[in-house]
Amino acid sequence: MVHVTACVVRVMVAVLALAACRGSADSGAGSGSGGSAAPRIVTLSPSATEIVAALGATAWLVGVDDYSEFPAAVKTLPKVGTFMAPNLETIVRLRPTLVIVDDVHAQQAAALSDRGIATVECAMHALPDVKAALHTVGAKLGKTAEADAVVAAIDKALDDAAAKKPAKHPRVLAVIDRESGGLGNIVAAGPGSWVDELVAVVGGDNTLAGAATRYPKISVEEVLRARPDVILDLSYAARASTAEWNDVDVPAVAARRVIVIQEPYVIAPSPRVGPALEVLARSLR
Repeated sequence: MVHVTACVVRVMVAVLALAACRGSADSGAGSGSGGSAAPRIVTLSPSATEIVAALGATAWLVGVDDYSEFPAAVKTLPKVGTFMAPNLETIVRLRPTLVIVDDVHAQQAAALSDRGIATVECAMHALPDVKAALHTVGAKLGKTAEADAVVAAIDKALDDAAAKKPAKHPRVLAVIDRESGGLGNIVAAGPGSWVDELVAVVGGDNTLAGAATRYPKISVEEVLRARPDVILDLSYAARASTAEWNDVDVPAVAARRVIVIQEPYVIAPSPRVGPALEVLARSLR
């Protein structure tokens, strides 16, 4: 697929299984408090880059994947390839002490380990993964207290959003990807996905709660059967137009509640849970 963030590509094409963060090397990560030299960190996904930033360690980043753009400081860092095709030689040239990989990077992690470079694997599919990554990377970097604080802020944002749920829960269809200029190849958020979790927190009922996968591919006929009250269109195609939905006879279209969402922290896992919940809550209201 084209024109979607690296993490969205990942969740569509990789095996979608929750995994705890686990280090592939016991040494070489460095510590923010005890090491004589600052760690040199490379991240292979925007989600991993945001984890490092949330821990206050942006200055230790020496390379990021092609799609990382937050915080703004990482835009000028060397790029190490796309999420699905990281460039091993570029990574090695940056002399990292730690590379944060995802669960689709087993081959790259093994190659880096062979060259004496430590990696830590953090699968980033859903909310529990974000918290696990914060704790695991925080421990690696000597920033356990910072990780605890960020996770506490996430939990507070979740509690605050849940307390404001509407009495009536709208039926929500969240579209992650679709073809440009049409409604073919629709990929939507199913149960256990990042968007599904956050929509539930703010009081939405996912029309695809019974789907067998986190990111099912659906047809327009299935949209008609689902009869959503709200359609959240997070696809790249929606940035150009939502007119493609106009002839779909569902309550969301009749009520003009087809809503475009572009914020990357809504589309893919991120420590920016509070802002993501705010965007979704406004969308459902």
